[in-house]
Amino acid sequence: MSRFSVTVGTMMEGSKLPLSKWFTAMYLITAHKKGISSCQLARDLGIGQKAAWFVLHRVRAMLSQNGIVLDGRVEVDECYVGGKWANMSKKKRAIMAENRIDNKVPVMGLVEREGWAKMTIIGKYTFKEVVRQHVSTNAYINTDEHLGYWGLNQEFADHAMVNHGRGEYKVEDVHTNTVEGLFGLFKRMVFGIYHQVSPKHLQRYCDEMVYRYNSRKVKDVERFINTLKQTEGRLTYKQLTGK
Repeated sequence: MSRFSVTVGTMMEGSKLPLSKWFTAMYLITAHKKGISSCQLARDLGIGQKAAWFVLHRVRAMLSQNGIVLDGRVEVDECYVGGKWANMSKKKRAIMAENRIDNKVPVMGLVEREGWAKMTIIGKYTFKEVVRQHVSTNAYINTDEHLGYWGLNQEFADHAMVNHGRGEYKVEDVHTNTVEGLFGLFKRMVFGIYHQVSPKHLQRYCDEMVYRYNSRKVKDVERFINTLKQTEGRLTYKQLTGK
């Protein structure tokens, strides 16, 4: 007869940590306004740093909100996440130059005015392809003057731009200030708490930031309860650390 527990099929499956520590971790991770490091979480839970790091990534995996489609007036912009070339060691710069590795990862932010937000790694997609994936065709889109956004007016209800190159940052109600504010919060999280983020795990950090942003108007307890409803799935240590 096979053994069964309530954690089967959830992110907590196969874990040796008691549920009390898992629930505490979920509360702490989602309640901290800029996130919490694995070292601090390890001290709070009384576990090792390696175990806390694994818990952090499994909780982040619960926070993905891929099913959301943005509508209304949506601001779209991009940023580039990665360490500064000047701050890298000579050895690391040589390795990256030899293998032609770009130290910056392009990330697109999409935010409804007074509503939901999303952040996603652009990867192999064009700017317009990413917008199509996450925004309703009924939306009114605001961007900067980047050529990658040209032509969106033919696919969506409207597309208005501000030209940052000419010093334009707001023309009547057209601007990208909200999404730039989202990027500011993300960078404060990375610089202040995590210090550096690998491209491999970057999307989970984006999901963590967006989940916190989208639940900014609810109390910590309600956010914790909503997180408990999203525990389905599995992320093994092999999957997390593999190539």
